[in-house]
Amino acid sequence: MVVCLWVPAGPPGIVGVAHSWRPREPLQGVRSTACMLIVGDDAWDPVGHVIARLLLPWSLVLAMGISVLGAASARAVPNSSDGSPGTQAVDCPITVPDGVDVECGALLVPEDYERSDGETLRLPYVILRSRSADPEPDPVIFTAGGPGYSSLDSVWMFADSLLLNDRDIIIFEQRGNRYAEPALTCDPSVWWEETQGGTPCLDTIQARGIDITQYTTHNIVRDVVALRAALGHEQWNLYGSSFSTLVMLLVMDADPSGTRSAILQSVRPPNETTFAHEADSPLRAIEQVFTDCAADDGCAASYPDLADDFFALVRRLNAEPVEVEVESSTVGELITLEMDGDRFIDWVAIDQLYGPVFPHHDAAYLPLLVDEVRRGNVRPLEIAAQNAWNTNIENLNWAWGLMLAISCQQDQPAAGPSRPEADLAASERLEGFARTATQREICAAWDLAPLPPAGTDYVESDVPTLVLAGSYDPVTPPVWSRTTAEHLPNSTYIEFPGHGHNVTSDNACAAKLEARFLSDPTTKLDTSCVEAAPSPSFVLPDDVFRAPGLARSGEDVSIGAPDGVAWIEALTVVSIVGLFSVAAILVGLGLLWMARARRRTHKADRTALVAYVLASLIVLTTIAISLLTTQLNDDYATRGSLAFSLGPSRDLASAVLLAWISPLAAGVIVTLAVMTIWAWLTHRWHRGFRILTTMTVLCSLVIVMLGIRWGLFTMLV
Repeated sequence: MVVCLWVPAGPPGIVGVAHSWRPREPLQGVRSTACMLIVGDDAWDPVGHVIARLLLPWSLVLAMGISVLGAASARAVPNSSDGSPGTQAVDCPITVPDGVDVECGALLVPEDYERSDGETLRLPYVILRSRSADPEPDPVIFTAGGPGYSSLDSVWMFADSLLLNDRDIIIFEQRGNRYAEPALTCDPSVWWEETQGGTPCLDTIQARGIDITQYTTHNIVRDVVALRAALGHEQWNLYGSSFSTLVMLLVMDADPSGTRSAILQSVRPPNETTFAHEADSPLRAIEQVFTDCAADDGCAASYPDLADDFFALVRRLNAEPVEVEVESSTVGELITLEMDGDRFIDWVAIDQLYGPVFPHHDAAYLPLLVDEVRRGNVRPLEIAAQNAWNTNIENLNWAWGLMLAISCQQDQPAAGPSRPEADLAASERLEGFARTATQREICAAWDLAPLPPAGTDYVESDVPTLVLAGSYDPVTPPVWSRTTAEHLPNSTYIEFPGHGHNVTSDNACAAKLEARFLSDPTTKLDTSCVEAAPSPSFVLPDDVFRAPGLARSGEDVSIGAPDGVAWIEALTVVSIVGLFSVAAILVGLGLLWMARARRRTHKADRTALVAYVLASLIVLTTIAISLLTTQLNDDYATRGSLAFSLGPSRDLASAVLLAWISPLAAGVIVTLAVMTIWAWLTHRWHRGFRILTTMTVLCSLVIVMLGIRWGLFTMLV
């Protein structure tokens, strides 16, 4: 084991510890380092590992002394104490995946770049070290979209990335985000006050002495440029998604010599804002669903009036909203919401189009969902509302203060006081829908002075750039990405027809293209995999089993977790314990009968033998139903709860088996119940055996109840 301590570029002090260190390039932003070998290799020597752990505290003391002595004579580098950016090592503020070599630090920058005596911000970053023993010197720098969405949890997204094969990936938290200091986060429990004219979020930010005027796109750009200089990289490769493409475009413009290449997906150009496209961008994506469904024979036959049905449903929900309940983790109780036409468009249609548009992603279920809700199945609305609440309202990765600071000071003023004619026309077709209406209301209440917009034109740059877009993107339409690429002469534009805003989600082709591009950004890309990528396709009614209630199974029975329904869980536990007891008795009884049969001392009643077989089948089918239901819930933990609410897919073996076993179990239970009643009335069988079959039937009634509740017995209808 090797123990290293290092002193960062900044004020003297020991602030970093690493163990099991492997040789690589010198740590960036580090003033001095002291390392000492304790013993062996703990990965292969368990005895040495134990000794190493025992000696570790004393070794740290010694190494610390060596490091401090080295630091005393080291040359000072720029740091926040004199107003210029610097870095320091910090404990990782997030949980990182196992087996990934990471280094965590923080960039120290002034809140106001024009003041040397102002507040200092600590902006965390995580460096995912390359799998290569000799990585390329130019890492990838990534920061997330939003604005206001935290970047650091993206370590899980990049942990398996092909990009790590050749170079490090740096994930940078923007100023004001969740893990930054200070963070412009606000308690989700006060969200309703913000939407009703109150300003508790803004009041909290200002009470903390934060200068909200310094939380802008331009300062985020300056932070990114400062990070490259502070880490000592001559060049790096930019990676942006959604809002952060705007940041990276401005970084390309501000720091061209430090930019080797750029990857931009779902581009937000400087001269565009969603406030000017509240309805026309979503409408374009929704109408793409109608167009592609009509072009597919199966989809067109199953949903011949999809567009008319969609708009009729929006009108109906606006006239008669459906009440849905969502569970709030911050309030600690159920909250009743009205699912009107606007929320249906936003939370159901638009949110699903962020992902891929092919099975088994939620967007592929949109035609079926419209058809089901139109026929009265509101369960998908309940699921969509809960998903939207968790993702958009109570998601701790959102820093609402930062999102609103940029939106209210830059984006909304840039859009102007009136909306474009095309957007107004689209809003009229969507029955008055305007996606940023709530943000406009909050901005009016906050009443912040407008700041200069992010830009007024497309960025012109010679930096080699890969631009990716999804045809179904409802937020940053493909035309923004395409036009951006036209202003970048060394760019490659690729549009994926089966993808939405998160264009790289479930997209192996995009991952390969990004890796190939970074290996040599100046070489023409082989884009043949795009033609082989999944095309848009939709789930048809015959593709699923009609058991929408099955999606409740995980909510009804969640033994060991606080999510289940108490009385259903209690009955289920009693039923399972009872049936296992029956199983044990049946095994013993079967062994006894076989022993007697061999000695020919007992001739069993044939009807009792039939009852014995039926009772055994009930135990087996009940166990099978329990296991298959659990497996289905596990399958849809990754496929999505919205899809589950429309019925399990027929391509899942667990669903097929459940569809056949459930009615078989019901038939066996009814048959045994009839035979047991007959046996009691005619005094057939031994009394103990009659009690056993009665117990079997009573315990299995819970399965009958759940089967009816979940729709298990009609899956084949």
